[in-house]
Amino acid sequence: MRARQDAVPVGADTLALGDVVSFHGVRWLVTAFQGAQVFMAAERDTTVEPLIILQTALTSAPDFAILNRAARRTQITRRAHELQAVPTALRREVERWENIVKEVLHQQAPNVPATKPPKPAFDPERHSLKDRYRTKAAQMTAAGWTTSAATVERKCRAWRKDGLLGLVDRRSQRAASPHGRVDARVIEVVWELLDSERREGVSPGTMSRLIGRVQRTIRTRYASELAVADQAKRAALLPSQATFYRLLGRLGISADTAHAVAARRAAGPPRTAGRPDMRPATMARWPGELVQIDTTGLDVLVLSDDGKTISVELTIAIDVATRSIVGSLIVPKRFRREAGAGRWLGGRATRSFDTLQVVAQATAPLPVRPGWAPETFMEGSDLPYEELLAVDERFAGAAARPVIRPETLVVDHGSPFMSADFTRSCNAAGIEVREARLRTAVDKAIVERTMRAIKTGFSQYLAVYTHHRLALRGRRVRQQPLFTIAQMQDLFEQWVALRWQQTPHGGLRSPFTPGLKLTPNEMYAALIFLRGYRSTALSEGENRKLLPTVWVRVNRKGFQINNRTYNLDHGGLDPFLDSSGLAAVQGRWEVHYSPNAPEVAWLFNHRASTPAQAWVEVPFIHRRLLTDPWTEEAWERGVHVHLSGGGRRDDQPGIARATQRLLDELAAGPRNDQRPAAAQRSRPAPRRQVAALEPYGVGVAPPDPQSVQPFPQPANLPAAIRTSASPATGNGQDVDVESFLASLPELRPPADGPHSQQGGDR
Repeated sequence: MRARQDAVPVGADTLALGDVVSFHGVRWLVTAFQGAQVFMAAERDTTVEPLIILQTALTSAPDFAILNRAARRTQITRRAHELQAVPTALRREVERWENIVKEVLHQQAPNVPATKPPKPAFDPERHSLKDRYRTKAAQMTAAGWTTSAATVERKCRAWRKDGLLGLVDRRSQRAASPHGRVDARVIEVVWELLDSERREGVSPGTMSRLIGRVQRTIRTRYASELAVADQAKRAALLPSQATFYRLLGRLGISADTAHAVAARRAAGPPRTAGRPDMRPATMARWPGELVQIDTTGLDVLVLSDDGKTISVELTIAIDVATRSIVGSLIVPKRFRREAGAGRWLGGRATRSFDTLQVVAQATAPLPVRPGWAPETFMEGSDLPYEELLAVDERFAGAAARPVIRPETLVVDHGSPFMSADFTRSCNAAGIEVREARLRTAVDKAIVERTMRAIKTGFSQYLAVYTHHRLALRGRRVRQQPLFTIAQMQDLFEQWVALRWQQTPHGGLRSPFTPGLKLTPNEMYAALIFLRGYRSTALSEGENRKLLPTVWVRVNRKGFQINNRTYNLDHGGLDPFLDSSGLAAVQGRWEVHYSPNAPEVAWLFNHRASTPAQAWVEVPFIHRRLLTDPWTEEAWERGVHVHLSGGGRRDDQPGIARATQRLLDELAAGPRNDQRPAAAQRSRPAPRRQVAALEPYGVGVAPPDPQSVQPFPQPANLPAAIRTSASPATGNGQDVDVESFLASLPELRPPADGPHSQQGGDR
């Protein structure tokens, strides 16, 4: 770039790379920046040594000037689509003001052709800019639009600076204050107290408690200002109780959602294409700071326990800082309804208990199973195996997947994550649950992108892969070999340890090697030393707290869970016949059970003096009728079978026997008529065995000529055929058969001649 003779004034522009500046009588070329330092080299004099100087010292020098750039000039904002969000009436007003401004600023407006002559009243050669402002204001006032010269001047300046958007009336863009006439400092105190409660782990209380704390804080913090404030100022800082309740309602704060609303506010507004100035995408500084969990279809077919071909759902938990998949679970997806019952059959879909199992997987190492590749072992991976094994001996024989205890879980608004069991269990384990905002993709962008990567890196390489688009789905997918759910779970966990955790990720960069992509295991090894690792093995009571909760009343017969009675012999539950004393649950007792093993339930005694006495194990009274391991899903199927056969719902022994019969049938495997259609169509159909027919079989009686019924004579036969010297009688019709056969050309005897023998042979 050629240097200009006119220097830019000091501070008129920002120093940039490649600038030619004047400093101490020498022309310098800016070559590099490092922090607050500027690296410069002499532009023409090669004998002068390069210079390193602080930028503030350079720009504050008396003779400093930028020599190769012109002074900044006013730039008009481009007009493309800049008025789309403005209402129609306001847009018309803006366009009207634009015509007025162009008329006043003739030959200064870039959109006015230079060949267009100005109007005499606005000719720059005849009138100054101030005179033109006053002339236009007078014309507009005379036309019925009362306007001052100052308004015309302000509009002209705004148009030259910001273009059309500068002509928009800013009053139309003002939003109503969410707190009305209440002082904004009151809102700041409300959020401050809610954030403090969340950080300290204090349980939220009623709105009256929050209002009382806010009023006490304001009286203490602004005591001097309240002492001299007038009535209006005092009412703004200390509003009435009714005003406080209305204020909290406008902010979306209630007794049940106070901490959740404060957490969403602390997360900040989303970043979208329309709002690029908002907060960036989700980030985390250390393992476990932020973990995202989600459920989606895996796009594969599996073989269910009863021999049917079904689809499945996958739930994963991924750590944001390291991109490590720390938990996963595959469950059946419901696919059809039961006739007339309104309930799903053939699958149960993901429940809150399944999502809690995924969270629990994140706190324990993943054991290597028989048949896995040697590369899946943690011992030979990039994870700090020796250091972790010294702290937690559970890592012996573990797979190459880190153990990350979540601090904050980001969930969507699906029913498994919105259940009370999920939130209560996570809070009991010290995990904060944060809901992703509606229509805000960046809140869960990482887990959503991971789900898509799983389908392209894992699902599509299986023969039973079903494309998410029906038009691209293979026609013979159901004829491929099928895996069971347990086999599919094993394959996926092996793929996570072998491929996902050991493949470089574009979003993982170390500050020490920013140009090198890291694997999730390498990123974990780099970040784990920032926070350290400690064993997070859950105790027996903590594990039971993660199970689903049921609040029951105890009587002499015990208590019921899903049409099953649990009780202890010899009056073991007599201490719990009275009320629990918990008014919020009407005196009921807290019971936990596992849907995967509902043979026993655990009653929690909050009055116990020691933790060992807090849990009472209560068995199912008809457990001896079920000799095989069973689940709650099998019990529900047994209830359906029992009711279909005319049984009663309160007949628990009959339901238990029906459930055991179902378990026996499943253990025996599917029958031929219950096998999936894929297995039946993939096997070639057997050929039918047709017995060979002997046309001249022994013992066949000769035909009786008298029993043969001749075919009826057609009506259009020639008369020569119907008349014969030796008629044959049959069905009342006379036919000369010999004459008829002789008249046929194929059956005539050959004529005598040289070819008579050949003709006879033929």
